[in-house]
Amino acid sequence: MPILHPIFILIFLFLAAASYWEIFKLEKKQSIFVWVAGILVIISVGFRINAGADYPVYKMLFSGFAIYTTYGDVFDKALFRPNTEEIEWIFVLINKIIFDFGLPFYIVTFIMALITVTLKFTTIYKNVAYPSLALLFYFMPIMFFEDSGQMRQGLGIAVCVASFKFIKERNLFMFLLCIYIALGFHKTAIVFLPAYWIVKIPLNSKRIFWILVASLLASPFELYRLGGSFFSSISPDDVSGAYTGYLDDRYYGTQVETGLNDIVKLFFIVILIKYDKKGCEEVWWYEYMRNLSVFGLALFYIFRSNEIFAVRLPGAYMFFVTMFCLSNLVYAVKGQTRQILYLGFMAYFVAMFFYFGSGNGHRGGFTIDRYTNALW
Repeated sequence: MPILHPIFILIFLFLAAASYWEIFKLEKKQSIFVWVAGILVIISVGFRINAGADYPVYKMLFSGFAIYTTYGDVFDKALFRPNTEEIEWIFVLINKIIFDFGLPFYIVTFIMALITVTLKFTTIYKNVAYPSLALLFYFMPIMFFEDSGQMRQGLGIAVCVASFKFIKERNLFMFLLCIYIALGFHKTAIVFLPAYWIVKIPLNSKRIFWILVASLLASPFELYRLGGSFFSSISPDDVSGAYTGYLDDRYYGTQVETGLNDIVKLFFIVILIKYDKKGCEEVWWYEYMRNLSVFGLALFYIFRSNEIFAVRLPGAYMFFVTMFCLSNLVYAVKGQTRQILYLGFMAYFVAMFFYFGSGNGHRGGFTIDRYTNALW
């Protein structure tokens, strides 16, 4: 059976040990664990060679940007002026600069990994009581799909997640600036725009339950198709064009995995609802994290009939479900409940490690027999 490369085994074992140490021995967060995990992830993701679903496409575009795109095109894209460039401007700019300096493509992946890991890990550390556990949720398997696969979206999500600081501070200008920067990496960042106001909606366990039930029942009606005209009226043509393009699956996307993934989401929802009050009482800003999580889950079920929409659009919101809410709930509860939650999550991580390694991990080039790195 295919198994992930030793570098990923090392990261997994380190985070498993670190999470246990944080939760049951020290009972407080440790920045050194985040630093070590961040360095290992940047090395494994940043210097990878021919690993990741979109790697061949990005490598091909690397030289194409230099040949067919000018810095004037990039500037026009940044100002939302009419242009023929379809890829987001900050991503193109980074690629062009690196190519013009004669550097190899793995410098692009390294810089992408450096940006996304720095933003995500810093935000997790500041907002989660036990960050090592949150990083396990990130590692298995978000790291492989977002930051080793759909790099542009991973970067856009990283900026959206970092904007949580300004959501808490109610700094609208800085939040909008973050959204603009996130759009420079991936157009789907526009969906995170309502987050600034969503966090203020009063919710409780009962309301969460009915919101998710209504979202699931709405799925067959494809209500997201109504959003095409809405985005056309409030956003630039290339952003609204990307949205309408997703409607009919014209763009690359990841199919929604059914079965085990749906069962896992159901368990996550039960935990969120059952311990909602405890989270609100024990965790700073938990209501904000929870509202974003609920909205992400609602989007997932509303978009369920469109495979690309269900994966791509709720991405930034879904980050708050596992990395923020579930990890913080382990802190919020005490005694045997904490132990049960931790053991349940660890069982999930172990199962995902082997399940992902034998499936998408093998196809993506992350297994022992396929993974290569520029450093060795």
